Amino acid sequence: MAGRGPVCYVLLCGQAALLLGNLLLLQGVSRSHQHNATDSPTHSQEQPAETPAIAAVSSPPSSSNTWVYLGPYAPLVLCDHLPEEFIECEDPMDHGGNTSARDELGHGCLKFGGQAYSDVSHTQVSCKALDGIECAGPRTFLRGNKPCIKYTGHYFITTLLYSFFLGCFGVDRFCLGHTGTAVGKLLTLGGLGIWWFVDLILLITGGLMPSDGSNWCTIY
Repeated sequence: MAGRGPVCYVLLCGQAALLLGNLLLLQGVSRSHQHNATDSPTHSQEQPAETPAIAAVSSPPSSSNTWVYLGPYAPLVLCDHLPEEFIECEDPMDHGGNTSARDELGHGCLKFGGQAYSDVSHTQVSCKALDGIECAGPRTFLRGNKPCIKYTGHYFITTLLYSFFLGCFGVDRFCLGHTGTAVGKLLTLGGLGIWWFVDLILLITGGLMPSDGSNWCTIY
């Protein structure tokens, strides 16, 4: 029993030393975590300063810049292949019969109007991709086979009623813009009924149309 006393004392001292070492180790780990926590706000404050440069690189091109077309398997299609709802097109250009101007520009209408499809001229029009739509190639291009037709507010039924009830006074021709012949029709009271009847037939058969070359407005 007397020999066991020093051995127990040594074991107790060893356990105390191990406990003290564990406490010192835990204290060092906690200090390192606190140090990392104090450094992280500084790092997070510096991070947003780099985001504008990244955004500037990934931002889409302006209207003056164009994406490069990389092929049919690329994510961007050509601008002139966009659907109708993603583009904005101008009205057909009126050259007023000037063939040289039409040939120089490459598109436009020499005349407007026509009753049958074969009588109506067709032309390409200038279109552009809408803002915010990403596409490859030039954003302004020629598109389609648009008919050379314009509408200026002339309705067939209204004009026919004018011609039937007030045609002897030339009201129908005044409404269609044929002012010169309308005055003659007024002074002769519809050519004593003959001109009035002839204009009715011309309206029905499509021989009497607006003087500006426009078509009848449709009623839906």
